[in-house]
Amino acid sequence: MRQLLKYYYFVAFLLVTPLYGQDHLKVSLLSCSPGEDLYSIFGHSAIRVKDGSTGRDMVFNYGTFNFREKNFYLKFMRGKLNYILSVNSYDEFIESYILERRTVYEQVFYLDSIQKSHLIRSLMANAQPAYRAYKYDFFWDNCSTRIRDKIQESYDETILYPPIPPATFRDYLHQYLLQSPWSRFGIDLILGLPADGVMSAEQSMFLPLEMMKIYDHTQVGNKPLNSKSYLIHTPDKSLAVSRSDWITPTLISFFVLIWSVLCYLFLRDSLWFKLSASVLFTLCATAGLVISFLWFFSDHIATKSNMHLIWANPLLFSYPWLNNPGRPAWVKSFYKTFTFILVGLIVFFFVLPQSMPVPCILIWLSLIVYLIPQFNDK
Repeated sequence: MRQLLKYYYFVAFLLVTPLYGQDHLKVSLLSCSPGEDLYSIFGHSAIRVKDGSTGRDMVFNYGTFNFREKNFYLKFMRGKLNYILSVNSYDEFIESYILERRTVYEQVFYLDSIQKSHLIRSLMANAQPAYRAYKYDFFWDNCSTRIRDKIQESYDETILYPPIPPATFRDYLHQYLLQSPWSRFGIDLILGLPADGVMSAEQSMFLPLEMMKIYDHTQVGNKPLNSKSYLIHTPDKSLAVSRSDWITPTLISFFVLIWSVLCYLFLRDSLWFKLSASVLFTLCATAGLVISFLWFFSDHIATKSNMHLIWANPLLFSYPWLNNPGRPAWVKSFYKTFTFILVGLIVFFFVLPQSMPVPCILIWLSLIVYLIPQFNDK
């Protein structure tokens, strides 16, 4: 398989090589709407290079990865998964998005012959087997930011991006997760303080469709950098699959809180109370392990400095021993302190430096309900 890939890239290079430096060459940005799978939910970008004289039409795609790579999910979580720059024909590229019923837009860059030559030579060098792989980073090094950087390198003049309203990385992600409440909740849990930084227009271009919008109003030397975006494929809306995620994290968290209160009022001295509490604390502790792993053992910058570790803490695994006569002395003191911390998180919820999802308040209240008996125990 690897030899076949090398052969494919070699043929692609031979096809592209005669293209650069020609006036009849068109270089454009392809921007694709979000897909249904989580890995495609934020859209996609690629560079199209078309030679009007020969009809050769190639797409340089920085968003290629191999699902069959050994330890794929572990590498992805640790930020060590390699993405590669692949080269495909335009027909192959567009066909995949037609099958996925995704909209595709195009913007033509206003590059002169020297700039085209520089850009395509750079792309070709980047596509060689020894250089095509790069370590993916969701905010700062992905299929869109790589294109943005390549375009910037092609100009000697300063590119002027339009101003944008103040917003954070997390705010922009939420716009794409309105129909995916569980994905939004999970992503909010694993992203730390870096996701709450206010972005510049240039930084917002980590999202493909946001980059397209920015390029619609970008200038260089008092002239537009590229043409306005226009549709080149729109899917049949009658084939769209409707989604209904009515079972949301907020709903589940609400029922957990109701159950916790009922357990406290009517089942406080029963096995149900202890079992329900143990399950909840174990789930929170498990979330803490994931958050800790992504903070301390991952290269992802966005998962560092995560304040969720304050409440989703691996120390919560000790809860089953809280009412054990042979428990360590620190356990009860820890949980009393933990209760005050949870109260503080609720009181200062709207002014915390890290934005947290609303279901967290319901989870914190549920944890407090299970900890109240510790303050009645003399």
